[in-house]
Amino acid sequence: MDNTKKKWIAIYTRPKWEKKVNYLIQQQGIEAFCPLIKTKKRWADRNKIVEIPLFNSYVFAQVDHTEQSKISRISGVVSIVSHCDKPANITAQEIQRIKDLLDIGYEDLESISLEQVTVGDKIKVVEGILSDWQGEIITVKGKSVVMLLKQFNCALIAKVNISQESLSLV
Repeated sequence: MDNTKKKWIAIYTRPKWEKKVNYLIQQQGIEAFCPLIKTKKRWADRNKIVEIPLFNSYVFAQVDHTEQSKISRISGVVSIVSHCDKPANITAQEIQRIKDLLDIGYEDLESISLEQVTVGDKIKVVEGILSDWQGEIITVKGKSVVMLLKQFNCALIAKVNISQESLSLV
């Protein structure tokens, strides 16, 4: 096995530490990605647009075997997401799709915890920016589509134009 090949992994962080952990990983010379979305926050005296993480308590990093141990020692890191006692690998294509989705600037994009939704039909998007994304549909209500992404332990909600995004059952 080649331990020098870099792979994308998901890192579970302390709540509200995503940006800080992303910064600390980058300070180690490791490529990190914390997907951020802009949202309006309201205070008593003003409204402000702020950037918040798309996936609460998750940051992604492209690491080789030796860099994984560095990450687990970073303040704010709870664990590296694993499957069968090995780090769960995320493909570069999945990371790029998240980046592309953020670049397009979908409004009202958010992720919600799996505890708040129930699983529906398995689907694949066959057209548009989400092309080839597979998941389970939770609900379609107007232009809002809720798609379950098991690898991130969340559901993704995006407002899409149904004429542009076609869904097919898998």
